[in-house]
Amino acid sequence: MNISQYVIYIPYRISWKICRICRTILKKEKKIMFYCGTPVDYVVFKNLLKYIPNVEIIAKNRKVKKELMERYRVKKCGLYPAFPDVLIVARHVARKFPENKMIKFGMRHGAYHFKDFVSAKRYNAFNYYFVTSKKEVELAKEKGIMNAVAIGFPKIDDAFDGTHSKGKINSILNKLDNFDNKKPSVIFTATWEKSNMSAVDKWVNRLSELKEEFNIFVTLHPWVSKENIKKIKENKDVKYIEDREILPFLMISDVMVGDISSIIAEFCALDKPIITYRTGDGKRTSDEIKNMLEEISFRVNSFEEMKNALNEAVKYPAKHSDKRKKYNKIMFDKLDGKAAQRASEFILKNI
Repeated sequence: MNISQYVIYIPYRISWKICRICRTILKKEKKIMFYCGTPVDYVVFKNLLKYIPNVEIIAKNRKVKKELMERYRVKKCGLYPAFPDVLIVARHVARKFPENKMIKFGMRHGAYHFKDFVSAKRYNAFNYYFVTSKKEVELAKEKGIMNAVAIGFPKIDDAFDGTHSKGKINSILNKLDNFDNKKPSVIFTATWEKSNMSAVDKWVNRLSELKEEFNIFVTLHPWVSKENIKKIKENKDVKYIEDREILPFLMISDVMVGDISSIIAEFCALDKPIITYRTGDGKRTSDEIKNMLEEISFRVNSFEEMKNALNEAVKYPAKHSDKRKKYNKIMFDKLDGKAAQRASEFILKNI
């Protein structure tokens, strides 16, 4: 339970109705707003801006607003509270907008459900909730989620529609310090430790052992401990990716090493070798995802096993490719670079 939703309920609804009346009197168009709790939300949503250009970006607080404007070049950004007619949001925060007449669209901020669905109530608080495939719609219904709509994953459209062209990727490579294009590149990723599904402690202190053979990238869940983030930042043998716009680095990398995180689905979409650590079970561990990882990736328990798997993955990149393609159809239906277009068309049709 979040007490704040009860505190703001009446004041928010009164304010929303006043704004709605004013827009009606002044014959203003409907206000379509996208709420950003973190910059990751914007990265998930940004491709829809090509199709819904009149969307207003609303930040959770001044810190998020500053990062959106400085790092992601968002020219105009408002602050919560805001009172839209139509809300789009990439996380379960419908409680911040407690007006039933507001049309609410939810979006995934990670591909597929790498952690089991949260309560159906939190999904059904939206009029529509975008998921990444028809299969996910079916699984959502089994959980009592009745508003799921399959559109794909707009965040990775850029890898398939020509936005991240070879020339653009090369320009990113040219800006990287100490990048050796004669070496294969590996990207390490980890979910947060308290989930009980993180493998970060199995490799965070040993990455330098790989520096002679690989270019090493690291991206971490924002909730990973400050101690481990500090270790990565201070390691001169690795490139820590702080930008939430991670897709170009996935395209650069030849192999991914992970645990249980939705970024694995993004790398799987690129049909490249994946290595995953077996981890403990968390509150939202999914047997479906564990079984999938057994099929699409090299499964390891230790750093030594991971090093052997890395060499095999580089030597035989097509291994598991048939399984990756199988699960790409399950997770995304089709990878055509048009998920943002589908989402936008659905939004505009239903408001």
